[in-house]
Amino acid sequence: MSGGSRMRAITLCYHDILCDGDARRSGFQSPGAETYKLPLATFRSHLRAIERGGRSEAYAVRLTFDDGGSGAMCAAEALEQAGLRGHFFISTGLIGKAGFLGAPQIAELSARGHTVGAHGVTHVGKMNRMADEHLLREWTESVRALAEIINAPVVTASVPSGFYSRRVARAAAAAGLRQLFTQVPTTRRAEVYGCEVLGRFTIRAWTPPSRVSALTRGALRPRIAAALSWRTRQLVKMVAGSAYGELRRAVLQRRSSTISVRS
Repeated sequence: MSGGSRMRAITLCYHDILCDGDARRSGFQSPGAETYKLPLATFRSHLRAIERGGRSEAYAVRLTFDDGGSGAMCAAEALEQAGLRGHFFISTGLIGKAGFLGAPQIAELSARGHTVGAHGVTHVGKMNRMADEHLLREWTESVRALAEIINAPVVTASVPSGFYSRRVARAAAAAGLRQLFTQVPTTRRAEVYGCEVLGRFTIRAWTPPSRVSALTRGALRPRIAAALSWRTRQLVKMVAGSAYGELRRAVLQRRSSTISVRS
């Protein structure tokens, strides 16, 4: 699924996959977090759409899963049944807590051929605004803990909540990471301080299988739409300033309520 080492990739960013549809059993609990949670049946429909739609010869396809919610085991099983493997990025400070994977499950994911990567320790705060020492500690402690669990080097990571900057990549490289995923919707990659920085297309609870299929086929229209949406949000953040957080929470809570009613 990952294709050649120099091949461009379409990388999809998932979060929680819900085995029984109960959002309270996996991952973070908030209106915003709800919008990233997909029932297992929906995720399977995405996998079928990818398979039916075919894949672009110009792009490899990666499926990644952030945070380390307990639903990762359901995601892994569904991937394996489709003949695929995923990248699972773990916030190590949450290991073993309610709704999150334990160390034995993380080791099992690695043993089953999935890639286990770092996602920081705390998942608290914005990495791009952390002091250098704090930022480096987030990466080094996360990498060390995961390497001990899977008994193998950990060289890939994703940035919690997408708060990326070159400083974040520099600290990741210093921690021994060689690949860093952001949430910028792009197929472009860059090398920053010896670390390969890659974008991803975020999948939400309302993302239809048709869009997933189009993305993995390398279609241009959904990639442009995702990029425009991303740039619009960045502009709104600049204009709204500190009020952006409250505005985002209100919008996501309304969207989450709509999803609950429909389901």
